[in-house]
Amino acid sequence: MYLRFLFLALLIVGKVQATSLINRYQFSSTGLLPTGVWTFGVSHGQSLGQGSSYNSKGRNVNNENFFSKNVTYSNLLDEIKTPIEKDLARAAFDVYGRKQNENAGRVINDVSVDQKSNAYFIGRGLSKKSNLFIIFPIVTIKTKFRSQFVHSPSLLRLTDELKAEGQHIEAKEILDKSQNALREGLNDNNYNSHYPSELTTLANIHLNHRYSVVQDREIEISADSTLIIPAGKRFDEDEFLNYKIREENFSFRQNLTGQYRVNHSFSFLPSVYYHKRFASKGTRRVPLNSASPLSNDIDDSTKIKYGDSFGTSLQMNYVPIENYLVYIGQSYEKKLSDKYSGNKFRQERYDYLSQESEQDLGIGYLGLTINTIESFLKQKFIAPIDINLQYSFTNMGSNTFNNQAIAMNLMVFYK
Repeated sequence: MYLRFLFLALLIVGKVQATSLINRYQFSSTGLLPTGVWTFGVSHGQSLGQGSSYNSKGRNVNNENFFSKNVTYSNLLDEIKTPIEKDLARAAFDVYGRKQNENAGRVINDVSVDQKSNAYFIGRGLSKKSNLFIIFPIVTIKTKFRSQFVHSPSLLRLTDELKAEGQHIEAKEILDKSQNALREGLNDNNYNSHYPSELTTLANIHLNHRYSVVQDREIEISADSTLIIPAGKRFDEDEFLNYKIREENFSFRQNLTGQYRVNHSFSFLPSVYYHKRFASKGTRRVPLNSASPLSNDIDDSTKIKYGDSFGTSLQMNYVPIENYLVYIGQSYEKKLSDKYSGNKFRQERYDYLSQESEQDLGIGYLGLTINTIESFLKQKFIAPIDINLQYSFTNMGSNTFNNQAIAMNLMVFYK
């Protein structure tokens, strides 16, 4: 009879959220707009599907393995909120010879997240040494999600033992509850159970200022200072899938890019950046334990500090003929762990929100740029435009999707 109480709580699922570091448009440049020249443009990016991910150890695994989790009997006990029911369940395990560290089953989560973006921007050459850009990214995220619980042999034997003792209702309840564990868990904890399969939203506003630090015949160095203004869909604690699209607070990113010209055809562009994120307060559901993110306990004043990120890249440019540029590059980024804290619950429960939030990401990319500005000035082309076509792919990482993407960037100039 005790097990009737226990398996009302068999609702454990793996943590699922879109990662902060993702494969996106990559291109290094030290170029500046001439004074008084305006540019208008759009950058379109499209993922080519994510069949695998890099786990916390940097191994490339399929998404089912990445998001799935083994469940012990101890995890099941952790899901029970009422002390009396927890004691009854613990006693039942002892009676039926089940150890708390014994495997009760595995939650299988198969997740697919496809993304595309359109970033609209406007820029102006303020002076000979500085530019100002405003960028409005619009992102669309499509998700597919399937979850099921696979019983361990130990748990199946337990149901057989119950049936043998005439406890058919209890045995059936164990099997029935685990068949739709995710849906039951969302409903029992008052989540929005019909999470969106497609979401389109503004994803922050970027105010970028580029300043030319060094302008020389062979060497150029530019500094990009970007203020990121929170905009777009706010995080809703009632949504199970947490997409970190919107910054919770203002943040600041500083880039430093150099260009060394070997000759007329070849040049190298190293780049480094640091992205500083500031703490804010928001509403979060605070997990009960490390095995499941589902919780009905809400703290409206959770202190949130998303991890700072930093990175570097190296790009090589080649100019085969006038107006054309071919480039290839490699980037590496790291995001530090997120931090959560509050006064409503034990700190260890807030720490569960930070699990596996530290990330690494390596991206290889190559592309082609067609720039007609010089030809336009010589009256050889009808319009001053810049078109950039790019293919990129993830080649290393941790706690990130393994993804390929294509992008196109179009800029039109006006004075």
